[in-house]
Amino acid sequence: EYDATGAVKGLLIEEARTNLLTYSEDFSDSSWARYDAGDTLTSGVIAPDGSSSAYLFAPDTTNGAHLLRRNTFFATATHTISLFVKASGRRYLHLAAGSSSLGTPSYDYRRGVFDVQDGVVISAPTNGSANVESFGNGWYRISATIVILAGATARLDISMGDNTDPTSTSISDGNGTDGIYIYGAQLEVASFGSSYIPTSGASATRARDLAEIPTSAFGYNNDKGTVVCEFDSAALYGSTIFTLDGAGSSNGITAIVYPANRISYQAETGGVTQVNLNFDAYATASQVSKVATVYAKDDFAAVLNGGAVATDTAASVPTVGLLRLGVYFGGAHFIMSGHIKSIKYYPRRLTNTQLQELTT
Repeated sequence: EYDATGAVKGLLIEEARTNLLTYSEDFSDSSWARYDAGDTLTSGVIAPDGSSSAYLFAPDTTNGAHLLRRNTFFATATHTISLFVKASGRRYLHLAAGSSSLGTPSYDYRRGVFDVQDGVVISAPTNGSANVESFGNGWYRISATIVILAGATARLDISMGDNTDPTSTSISDGNGTDGIYIYGAQLEVASFGSSYIPTSGASATRARDLAEIPTSAFGYNNDKGTVVCEFDSAALYGSTIFTLDGAGSSNGITAIVYPANRISYQAETGGVTQVNLNFDAYATASQVSKVATVYAKDDFAAVLNGGAVATDTAASVPTVGLLRLGVYFGGAHFIMSGHIKSIKYYPRRLTNTQLQELTT
């Protein structure tokens, strides 16, 4: 995957996700209700993917709320709403959700407010978070993470903000022409968004990414070796970087974000923990980091971002058969939501100084 400037972010590895919205691109479908019937939706706009599938959403001259709404589809959970946007005369947009159990009045909305002209977050939802990512040519992907409490009824709104008061839910300066381009709406039960999953008539699920290679295919040394990896992760809990995997879930060597904001280098043999080296508070979400790890009998070591070397001098080396990227022992859980920018394997034990130099 590449960023908006064309720079390589790395091999994208993500867990399975579902877009709950049944029409992610066709905002003229009846599942999207226009709160003000006078607002216009103009199709045929060039989208970030180069297709003509984006819309211009423009409010009329009525003083009041101008929004697209989806009703009664939330479960009790943390959800992330995301949308591709581009300014076309208007610059402020809200992603909001309301539930009958959030408080009073009967629908107490939690919203993320965004400046889609400059691509910045104005404010995040209560007890949630908000994010903006540039996709080039004036397009941004905005996302809001919102905690939905117990209750069967909830709404999602894509709402215009007033050009003079970004946080206002009522606008007075609509002219029927100026608006915001919109494309690719997504709703996920998750604490952060994943890559876009298009839908057309039904919700859709993307399977988790699979990236692995037998150790027999790259000259693996069973006695000693070094793995150096540059990576980022949107999840700061339970996101695996790599695993040298043995039979089942009881043999292997892994580097994982676990628990929160910590890199943990682990090894197990026959279900017995041999190594558990930890680096606290290593990163913020999606920060690029480098980790180097060594395995050898009674000589395990790890370094994060050129820092101090952590060691374990009393551990055996498990027998492994696969190098897996972004997934834990057994290949079933703690799946990465991020990028492997580079991974290097050395069939020898590099020195501690080399580990630090390679991760600086």
